[in-house]
Amino acid sequence: MIEVVSGGTWTTIQDRGRPGWERYGVSPGGPADWFSAAAANALVGNDPDAALVECTLMGPTLRFRREATVALMGGETLAIENGIAFPLAAGAELKIGRVRRGLRTYVAVRGGIAVPRVMGSRALCQLGRFGGGFGRPLEVGDQLPVGKATAQPPPPLPLPKGRGLRSGGGRFLKRLPLVGPWEVRVMAGPHTSAFGADDFARFLNTAFPVTPRANRMGMRLRAPGFRVQATEILTTPVTQGAVQVTPSGEAIVLLAEHQTTGGYPVIATVISADWPLLGQARPGDTIHFREVSLAEAQRARSRLDGWFGQ
Repeated sequence: MIEVVSGGTWTTIQDRGRPGWERYGVSPGGPADWFSAAAANALVGNDPDAALVECTLMGPTLRFRREATVALMGGETLAIENGIAFPLAAGAELKIGRVRRGLRTYVAVRGGIAVPRVMGSRALCQLGRFGGGFGRPLEVGDQLPVGKATAQPPPPLPLPKGRGLRSGGGRFLKRLPLVGPWEVRVMAGPHTSAFGADDFARFLNTAFPVTPRANRMGMRLRAPGFRVQATEILTTPVTQGAVQVTPSGEAIVLLAEHQTTGGYPVIATVISADWPLLGQARPGDTIHFREVSLAEAQRARSRLDGWFGQ
């Protein structure tokens, strides 16, 4: 059992979420940075989709009633180095503190966080106020059960190298300073015909600052001078990574907790290999979009999935 001594800013329980429930109006949810969440689980020998703690900006303090094996990945904190599994004795407290670089840190515990499943998932559904053990972010006094590990932990995994998760430097997220500007790869969206002939090119040539209006549902981007005139569309299903454009010229990038339908035209879709970058972008960071082919998008995701397959 883990006791929440302090809850942090927006600390939630996440697993793979609820894919397939969108038809019923339920957000898929899951970690905003799926790669860091899966990597943290891998380090402690969990299934990649085991439930873990997602910390935003200011992490919690957790007290462990029993000895445990823990790993952190994602945003960098002062608590302990990312990318290693470490033991905690019974009674130990882990103070995550401020996320200094990046936005979200993932805390995986060997055995996984064993709060009850709701609709097949332990993840908090922010809009529906269910799941995550309490239907809300973690608060002081919450008790988190830990599942039973079923196998010996694996040997330490080398973090991957290559062009998978990228920023302008083209290096993996773990090895980044976790600050913008971010280069995020996209494919043309389903509604490009709703825009003018040159609007998609203008979109690709614009550097978009992240506004403070950002959360797990999505982030609003506003660039001075970027304004397009789009024809109206019928309300349509939307997916994670969709980039909507409002009449005022704001771009809205949908994240893990996105709504299931939307009425703004979608000019582009961020490839799933780069969703983790969006999950680490802070207000004030700058995002630049680059178009890629379907084949390149598939290769980028296969490289990341292949590493976990090891």
